[in-house]
Amino acid sequence: MSKGTLIGIFSVIIALLISLGISHLANNVNWGLGVAIAVMSIAIPFLLSLFFYARMSIYFYIFLSIFIGIPLKMNIPAPIGLGFDFAIMFTILGHLYKCGEMKDYASTFKVPMMYPIAGWICWNIIQVANPSAASRVAWFFVMRPYVLYPLLYFIVYYYFKTIDDLKSLIFFMFGCCYFSGLWGVIQNINGYFPFEMAWVFANDAKHLVYISGRWRVFGTLASPAHFGMLMAIIIVMGVFLLPLYNMRKKIFIIIGTIICLPALVWSGTRSGIALVVVIVAIVVALWGNTKVYMAGAVFAVFFIILINTPTDNYHIQRIQSTFAGSKDTSYKEREENRHAMYPWIFAHPLGGGLGSTGVWGVRFSPGTMLANFAPDSGHLRVMVEAGWLGLIVYSTIFISFIYYFLTQTQFWRLDNTELKVLLLSLYATLASIIVVEQAQDVNGILPFNILMWIWIAMLMRTIEHIQKYFKDKNERLQNEENERLRIIDEKRKIKLARYNEKFNANS
Repeated sequence: MSKGTLIGIFSVIIALLISLGISHLANNVNWGLGVAIAVMSIAIPFLLSLFFYARMSIYFYIFLSIFIGIPLKMNIPAPIGLGFDFAIMFTILGHLYKCGEMKDYASTFKVPMMYPIAGWICWNIIQVANPSAASRVAWFFVMRPYVLYPLLYFIVYYYFKTIDDLKSLIFFMFGCCYFSGLWGVIQNINGYFPFEMAWVFANDAKHLVYISGRWRVFGTLASPAHFGMLMAIIIVMGVFLLPLYNMRKKIFIIIGTIICLPALVWSGTRSGIALVVVIVAIVVALWGNTKVYMAGAVFAVFFIILINTPTDNYHIQRIQSTFAGSKDTSYKEREENRHAMYPWIFAHPLGGGLGSTGVWGVRFSPGTMLANFAPDSGHLRVMVEAGWLGLIVYSTIFISFIYYFLTQTQFWRLDNTELKVLLLSLYATLASIIVVEQAQDVNGILPFNILMWIWIAMLMRTIEHIQKYFKDKNERLQNEENERLRIIDEKRKIKLARYNEKFNANS
C-alpha cells in the first residue's frame, strides 16, 4: 500500500472521529457548541485556502460580489459584509506573507497604477481625522471597501499574467452574471421570492423596485439600477469578446447574452441603456475599421429610430426617457440637488466624512444635514464625503489608465485581433463607468467596487502584452530587414567576386 493511500485512509478516520465528537457535543452538551465547531472546521480550512491560494480567492470574490445579495436579503443574523472584508484582508495578508518569504515586494507593488491607487487608499485612511465628520464608526464601516478592495488590483495583476488567465477569469465572470440574469428573468415571470419581498418591505425599498405599476427585477443584487448596469456591461462584453473563445464557450456566451437582454430591460435601468450606448460608441470609434464603422452606423440608426418612435410600450418608453435629458423630471431633481450642494462642497475641501450621507448617515449621524442627503451620483458622493480634494485624488485613477491607454498601446496600429478586442472592451467598460458615475453611484456598491479593480488590473496586464507584442514584432521586422540586407550584401559580394575573377582572367 502506497504512502498516499495510507495518508488518505488516516485522514478519513480522523474526519469520522471528529464528526462523531461534534455529534456527541451537539446531542449531549450544547447543540450550539457542536454547530460552532462544525462551522469552524469548515471556515478555518477555507480561510487558510484564501490565505495560501490568492489566485483562487479572486474567483471566489467575483462570485461572492455578485451573489452576496441573496444571503443579505435572507436577513441571516451574521456579519456577512464584515466577513467578506475579513476574507479579503486574509488574502492580502497571505500574499504579503508570500512576498516576505520570497523577499520580493517589488513584483507586487512596483507596477503601473500604483501611485494613484495608493493615493486613494491613503486619502480614505486619513479621513478618520476629518474634522467635519460626525461619526468615526461610520468611517470604519465605509472605509473598508475603499482601502481593502483596491488592493485586489495588485493581487489580480500579480497572479493573472497571461491572456489565457484573463480570458478564464472573464469567462467565469460571464457565468456568474448569466446566472444572476436568469434569476432576474425568473423574478419577472414568477415574481419575487418570499424572502426578497420581505426584504423589500422591511427596508422600505418599494419606491426603488416598484415604478409605474411594475416591479423591477434586481437578480441576485440589491438594486435594480446596479443589476441593470451589470447586465448591460456583460451583454456588450460578451458580444465583443465572443471571438476569443472556442465554439462550446461561444454557444454558452450567446445563450447567456440572450438571457441577460430581457433582464436588462425588465430592470428598468436607464443607466444600463446608457452604458450599452457608450461602450459600443467607444469601441466602434477606436477600432479603426470600415466594416466596424458600418456596423456601428447600423446600430446607431436602429437606436435613433427606437428612441424617437412614439409608443405605448412601457419598457421602450423607459429606454426613451434615458435620453430625454432636461425634459426628464428625475434628471431635473438630481440637477437641483447637485447645485444646491455645491456651495457646501466648495466650503469643505475634505468633505463631511466617509459614511456621512445616505443609509450610513441615517444610521450613524441621524439629524445632520448630510444624513438626509442621498447622492445619486458617484462623483457627487465622493465630493460630499471625501471633499473636492478627494474627488481630485479619485480622478487620478481614471486619468492614469486613460493615459496608459493613449500612450502605451498604439491601438490604431494594433493588428492582433485578440489583444485589440480585449483592450477596447476593458477600456470602453471602464471609460463608460466614468460617464455613468455622473448620474449613478457605481463604484461605491457591490459588485462594482470589486469588479472595477479587477477590470483595471486586466486592462493594465493587457497593455503590457500589447507592449510586448509590438516589441517582438519590431524585433522580428528588424531581424527580417537585417537578413534582407545581409542577403543583398552577400549577393553584391558574390557579384563583385565574379566580376573580379572575370576581369583577372581577361587580363
